Amino acid sequence: NMACNEIYLSPNWRAGYANLHIDGGIASAVVDTVAGGKIRVTVTSEYNNVRDTIVVLWGLTAFSKFAYYSYIEGAIYWITGDTVWGPFHSQQRLNVSGNPVFYGKVTTKNGLFRQPKSSKPKFYGGYQTGVSITLPVDFQPLKVAAQTAGRYISKKDVSLTFNADGTVTYQEGSGPVATVPLTTYAPNGAIFVDNGNLRIKGTISGRATVAATGSSGAAKGNVYLDDDIVYAHDPRSGSSDDLLGICADNDVIITENAANNSDIRIDGSIFSRSGGLKADNYNGRPVSGTIHLLGGIIQYQRGPVGTFSGSPPVIDHGFQKKYRYDNRLMVDTPPYFPTTGSYEILSWYER
Repeated sequence: NMACNEIYLSPNWRAGYANLHIDGGIASAVVDTVAGGKIRVTVTSEYNNVRDTIVVLWGLTAFSKFAYYSYIEGAIYWITGDTVWGPFHSQQRLNVSGNPVFYGKVTTKNGLFRQPKSSKPKFYGGYQTGVSITLPVDFQPLKVAAQTAGRYISKKDVSLTFNADGTVTYQEGSGPVATVPLTTYAPNGAIFVDNGNLRIKGTISGRATVAATGSSGAAKGNVYLDDDIVYAHDPRSGSSDDLLGICADNDVIITENAANNSDIRIDGSIFSRSGGLKADNYNGRPVSGTIHLLGGIIQYQRGPVGTFSGSPPVIDHGFQKKYRYDNRLMVDTPPYFPTTGSYEILSWYER
């Protein structure tokens, strides 16, 4: 606990302890950096001829652990019938009306607002306010990873179709269409489109994080979902190592096309640095079924995906929503997914 407290206060602390005498016992702590930039604390101790070893692993908190994150919550209210699984954070205040249910830990920067005051949200994973978690200014670590041992494309729009056999079919700009193993296209799983847009669909077998960056004024930096993007091995029905991160400087957009006019399925953690998840022509497209999301959404501001009318309300354009958290994201993360800059304990092993 003493060593962990030092790391919490200063992640660069590596001094450790050597033969520290405590109430008749003796302990030593070795702190080192291991693969992936993680911090390992190994403590050995002895008291009354009983020896003990504890190994604690720290790592940067990835945004992918959130089921839901918003920088601007605005006038959105969480109401009776709303249920969120997994960690939740609002960088503003959390507005509730009625009795929404939150199963993961909920954190906010600016507190909780109840309307009416009799509202009783259920926080089964705990609630904490005064917590500030800001979005990164860019995707630099992901960009470097793509340039080093992944796939980096500059000033071109890119289309990717993931295939269940572990390959990916791609077109970069006006170049030829080609199909190669995903591990050949991006060996470390980082795919970065710089100053361009990215279109994706298909069935992914493997692990990847895709990103598009660029100025909203130049209509770049968007990721378009042209059809379902799902895992080859569904983690809800067995073991799966498939994992996808979808990152955009601006918006992640559900394309208006025939394929997306009858539901869309999205497996992955969505990260929108200055926009949100939205549906193309959300207030003019036909009723398009349901967005089935398995993963999480991290966004600057919630984007519109449909409209409704009547009482009780009925969708008249766009999508309904059915979001389910991928529990693996509590301990696992897509390759080089953006982090909060803060460290947390990933595991605690005693022998």
